[in-house]
Amino acid sequence: MANHKLLTKIFSEAKRVEFSNRDRLVFFSDVHRGNNSWADEFARNEMTYLSALQYYFDNDFTYVEVGDGDELLKFKYIEPIRIAHEEVYRLLQKFHNKHRLYYIFGNHDYEYRNPELVHRKLNHIFNLVTEEREILFDDFETYEGLVFKHKESGLELFAVHGHQADNLFHRLIWLNGVLLRVLWRPLQMLGFQDPSSVSQNIHKRERTEEELKKWAAEHHQPIIAGHTHHPQFPKKGKTPYFNTGSCVHPRWITCIEIIKGEIALVRWRITPNKKGQLVVKRSVLKGFRPLAQFTYSQND
Repeated sequence: MANHKLLTKIFSEAKRVEFSNRDRLVFFSDVHRGNNSWADEFARNEMTYLSALQYYFDNDFTYVEVGDGDELLKFKYIEPIRIAHEEVYRLLQKFHNKHRLYYIFGNHDYEYRNPELVHRKLNHIFNLVTEEREILFDDFETYEGLVFKHKESGLELFAVHGHQADNLFHRLIWLNGVLLRVLWRPLQMLGFQDPSSVSQNIHKRERTEEELKKWAAEHHQPIIAGHTHHPQFPKKGKTPYFNTGSCVHPRWITCIEIIKGEIALVRWRITPNKKGQLVVKRSVLKGFRPLAQFTYSQND
């Protein structure tokens, strides 16, 4: 059963971030950065992700991570993840230094709900050159949810990972972590997938998405989520539920962009050009559509 009260509490207590038509935002979730072993599903997409990240930094986007950025259920220790993907964190550091980085924690990086742990572990990185610790993210904060308010239209977008829509799963995060590390991580190296995962189980995925849509409809509130790994962009007149997708699909990564007060679902992938050379390509899958169009509808 979904915990609508928990979602409502997160929404009501969330930090409000105002943005205007002059601002650009990009929402990623479910990056699942790992330790570069065979069980690290992000590793195969790292170059695609880095290319996208560099594009968004160069083009003055604010980067919002909507949960499960670091894979801390499958890989218990943070330090090997930092070392494996140092270039990614260096680029995220640039966003942070420009005050253009927001980090929402999900169920796979739930440890980051603890400010002291964030300061002790997430704020630091091991420098491979000097072998000394240095500050990665000074005064870094994490959130369970954020509300982005569009200045021109007054529309509010509630960004939350989405695992809260399954109350039982939310309460048993610790058990899921034990099972991932002890059972499914070794089996994954042999090609097996975790059947308890929402992204792998279509029935769990659909149930979670329906609960998120129900909450959005009941509260007249547009929502941007992750968790299911299933990119979603609502049709006109439908409940305004958006899902960023993930960065662990075998062939591409997806995200949500907002530019000049318009929103779109975007895909990045490596593909050959006419000369047979591999290039990273950005494609708009759905949108761009004005944020003002995404008002509450009962026709979902």
